[in-house]
Amino acid sequence: MRALPRLLLFLGLAYLAFVLFHEARLAKANPDIDPSKVVLLFAGFILIGGSAAIIVVVMVMPRIGDAVGNFFFQPNQEIEKDPHSSAQAALARGDYATAVEEYRQMLQNDPNDTLSYSEIAKISCEHLDDVAGAQSMLEEALQREWTPDDAAFLSARLVDVYWKFQHDARSARALLMQIVESMPGTRHAANAEHRLKEIEHQLALEG
Repeated sequence: MRALPRLLLFLGLAYLAFVLFHEARLAKANPDIDPSKVVLLFAGFILIGGSAAIIVVVMVMPRIGDAVGNFFFQPNQEIEKDPHSSAQAALARGDYATAVEEYRQMLQNDPNDTLSYSEIAKISCEHLDDVAGAQSMLEEALQREWTPDDAAFLSARLVDVYWKFQHDARSARALLMQIVESMPGTRHAANAEHRLKEIEHQLALEG
């Protein structure tokens, strides 16, 4: 049933219950009335009132609950899909080539998507044995104009490629020094200085 018939049914039962209750009270106040009639009137009131209450609980309260939930939590709003979900799904099932292609497609749609650059580089180095491709992609990307935060993020990924996967200390140190000199006093410079110390320490251990 639609909302209007439900409402009309509830109002009709509620009105009938009120009439029965009123008649029962009048009958009870009349000493000449048959007591069985009073009992029947009260029984009818309870039966009709109970039916109205059931309608409220079963048909009306859920709608009120949905309305309150929608007001506070807005579950009926369409949930925006994560643009990286397809690539992440491919990565989760071990389909690394497809994951890279998905991220490349996202870069075509949004060339400023630094996460896609980072993930392509990571997957290429760790799973596809394409360190040179990751290096070339990040170096080319860094030729563009970026915000300081994005430039530092991509530079850090390129340092990972230089140091972790190519063991190219010279290139890694040069890029880290560039971050320190171009972003003095920032957390990016502090992170770069910390990584420089780590590289120097590792080189010292290797002799």
